[in-house]
Amino acid sequence: MLRISVLGPVRAWRGDDELDLGAPQQRVVVSVLALREGRQATLDALIDAVWDGDPPRTATLTLRTYISRLRQIFGTDVIETVNGGYRMRLEPTALDLTAFTAAVTRARTARDSGDHGAAARAFHRAERLWHGSALADVPGAYAAAQRVRLERDRHTATEERLALDIGTDRAGTAVTELTALTEKHPLDEGLSGLLMLGLYRTGRQAAAITEYQRIRTRLADELGLDPGAALRDVHQRILTGEAVPALAAPVWDQPPATVPEQLPLAIKDFVGRTDLIEQLTGVLVTDLPGAPLVGIVGLGGIGTSALALHVAHRIRPDFPDGQLYADLRGERNRPADAGVVLTGFLRAFGVASADIPEDLAERSALWRTVTCGRRLLLLLDHAQTREQVRPLLPAGTGSAVLLTGGARIPELPVTQWVSLSPFEPEESVELFRRVAGRERVDTEYQAALQFAAACSHLPLAVRLGAARLAARPAWSVASIGERLRVEMRQPVAVHEDCIRVEAPFERDLATLQVADPLAAVAFGLVALVDDDEVTIDTAARLLDLPETEAERLMETMVDAHLVEPTGYQRYRYLDIVRWFARRKAIAAHTVAYREAVLGRLGRPIPASLPKRSLRAV
Repeated sequence: MLRISVLGPVRAWRGDDELDLGAPQQRVVVSVLALREGRQATLDALIDAVWDGDPPRTATLTLRTYISRLRQIFGTDVIETVNGGYRMRLEPTALDLTAFTAAVTRARTARDSGDHGAAARAFHRAERLWHGSALADVPGAYAAAQRVRLERDRHTATEERLALDIGTDRAGTAVTELTALTEKHPLDEGLSGLLMLGLYRTGRQAAAITEYQRIRTRLADELGLDPGAALRDVHQRILTGEAVPALAAPVWDQPPATVPEQLPLAIKDFVGRTDLIEQLTGVLVTDLPGAPLVGIVGLGGIGTSALALHVAHRIRPDFPDGQLYADLRGERNRPADAGVVLTGFLRAFGVASADIPEDLAERSALWRTVTCGRRLLLLLDHAQTREQVRPLLPAGTGSAVLLTGGARIPELPVTQWVSLSPFEPEESVELFRRVAGRERVDTEYQAALQFAAACSHLPLAVRLGAARLAARPAWSVASIGERLRVEMRQPVAVHEDCIRVEAPFERDLATLQVADPLAAVAFGLVALVDDDEVTIDTAARLLDLPETEAERLMETMVDAHLVEPTGYQRYRYLDIVRWFARRKAIAAHTVAYREAVLGRLGRPIPASLPKRSLRAV
């Protein structure tokens, strides 16, 4: 009889004789077919698994060679060809994963009927089927994703087994195992609660209290959160010496019927950022402990959300338990509430509304319980505050978080911050080609370069200009470039595209106005000079402030990404931002006041700067 094992290294036997499964790629094929448990695997699915989504031209032929070899190893009747794909036919007891699932099902049935002894024995039989990490010797992203799923199922069954063991004469052994597990999963409140219960029932009340203090401190230091209600209840009962009931396995430990896939649609004409995409992928898809958190920040319209979304779609296969999305900007300039976002996330995993706590700390603790052991990807767009983000962070190893925003949030446990720069010139032109038409742009390549430069190589501005050109077939690239240069220099935005380009700047400036009103005023006044770079001396004289205060204001603008540092105490505005800032100064101050400001440098108002004033100071 043929037997196959996937709960450990992938191995196969016929009778007592172990079979040689051949090269690692053939083991991948065996893994895919075995894990389907009798269901068909398409040709594309097998090819993706073997070559990690980057197959050679000969992939189909090579895969058929692997199938032919495996049929020689297993027998010709084991692997069937079905509708262009393949299916493995095995006896019900031939696969250890099938036996594990059946044993866990029997254990839960026995436990629910009150036969805890039979339940414990079935859980232990299920555990004995494991011989290390699942698919331990199988390479590639497919195996890594399946490994996470299988290990999560094992983790859940282990918790349920230990919950039964601590109520029997195996409590001491359970405590030893739980101690090791809490070291491996230090933020898992379910495991810590079981350990506290086991310590208490074996006469070690002080050690149980110490364990509570440990996880409470760890949660506060790493996530800024308090323990959830269930863990606090166990702690309180231990303090009062009351009998502590066994911790039942919550319904949300089971995987949701549908894996949540909430990412917005991918951007079809995304271009550029190649090296950065590779760098971010390497940080987010990792086997290191913990959940990596990458923050992407930059000037509004520079493409932080587009980059994050592109990376998220690229690494989706590495997070098979779901991808979640939240726009934290909210509506009407009111930041989204973390509690509301958490409710949506929990519902996505099948938690009923009645089971979602009212208290934010308890809701966050439940979220950590739900996410522990799962491999999830979170994209948190337009994050603004620590309080928005911390409650949403998943627990355990295997998940990852992508965060975008206008400025860094220093209090977050971020693995890497990335400050996004404008496009390189060729990246801008390539985006122009994809939106306006390749032949049309290449015919006026130099004009396209000049247009992109006038947009300061800001992706949003380039995209909107290209879309405007695409809608006007009779216009030349040079003509739309000239229109842009004229429109940028007007005292007010005169075209809808200008308003759309500046809308993110308006939000960034509004945020700066709240944080530092003087910096918001300085943003407009310093932009009045025509210098390519602004020194601290120039800024201090314009603002009539000491250099130390002028430097503080300029650095505050840098943190808001409204100006860029070019060296020590030297700064520059992107042209497109400079004209926005000048319009703000025109709207806020009279001509006479602006003349007085520039007069501190001994300069007149530049001829290129409109003298119209929208209101008096």
